[in-house]
Amino acid sequence: MDVPTARHLTGPDGTPVLAAAAAALPGGTLGALAALRKRFAPELAAAAVEVVTLRERARPKFAAAGRMWFTREALEQASGDLPAAHRAERLKPFAAVLDLGCGIGADALALAAAGCRVEAVDADLVRLVFAEANAVALGVADRVRFHLGDLLTLALPPADAAYTDPGRRAGDRRFLDPDQYEPPLSAVLARFPAGFPLAAKIAPGVPRDALARFDAEAEFVSAGGELKECVLWFGPLRTVGRRATLLPGPHTLAAEADAEMPYAEPVGEYLFDPDPAVIRADLVGLLAAQLGAAPVEPGVALLTGPDAASPFAAAYRVEHVAPLDARKLRDHFRAVGVGRVTVLKRAIDADADAFRKGLKLGDGGEHRHVVLTRAGGKAVAVVATGSSP
Repeated sequence: MDVPTARHLTGPDGTPVLAAAAAALPGGTLGALAALRKRFAPELAAAAVEVVTLRERARPKFAAAGRMWFTREALEQASGDLPAAHRAERLKPFAAVLDLGCGIGADALALAAAGCRVEAVDADLVRLVFAEANAVALGVADRVRFHLGDLLTLALPPADAAYTDPGRRAGDRRFLDPDQYEPPLSAVLARFPAGFPLAAKIAPGVPRDALARFDAEAEFVSAGGELKECVLWFGPLRTVGRRATLLPGPHTLAAEADAEMPYAEPVGEYLFDPDPAVIRADLVGLLAAQLGAAPVEPGVALLTGPDAASPFAAAYRVEHVAPLDARKLRDHFRAVGVGRVTVLKRAIDADADAFRKGLKLGDGGEHRHVVLTRAGGKAVAVVATGSSP
């Protein structure tokens, strides 16, 4: 999409084009494009279909998606409402915040909604046009100013803190090391004095050795049990060494370093499956201490212990522990009337789908969870009921 097309769509003349695209899309993308090209220029028709399609795709991330503007790549990288609002809560004590690499403005909007004055920078003018339109649509345009330029060379407006979300993709390649980003995180940090309050969103799969290069709090964030991102908090924003945050909530587990992991124990009354943010933040030992639990095997992030409630782990009541043999387990299930299973695997090289098919169960009967893992030095299948995250 080019800049004139983006400006056309976000202006008053774009309203009928978008309305026509929304009306035509239920019949399929190709049909919608053909219908719109009879009334509008081909590039305008294609852009309108893309915007309406992306609005639908964005609904799980953004409550106001139907009124917002997206490009495909910017939507993929953008934080949704929950993570952006969580970050804004930590940054709202600062009156003026830089958003470096603002994309379509998701974080700038959240910061503005939290009461900050935002100076948003991006090198892509189409994204800036859409970000400005998003600020208008969400009623925060009076608290956000947009700047076109390279964030490494642009004369930055004065601010009290900064947030950056560097590009982590180049074509089909995705980068995990922050210094392979565009721009490299170290280059962004070099623009500020030591100790400046800065937050940087990075990939949650960041290698541990790369993470160790930065003197920052590493916060791993999950939403609905899915690991979403890591945020590095620099300067006075750093409060601990590592943090796991679960959204919605937020529920936070934090420490300067993990607690010592207890010795492994045989599978007991309950299994606890830690949230991926807890695992990635290396805080399973701290969670084990809180639950009074222990790992089922050294090096396995699956805990066992007495009944306990925690937002940081799904809890399963253990019913049966069996060897990793689908045929033998099938006989057990048929004897107790189980016909439906959910198979999970943890720290074991096994095909969960093939194991489920090997059980050859019907569609009726009771439901159980089957956790394929290692315990006591052996591969086992743990049959359990329930799951209470």
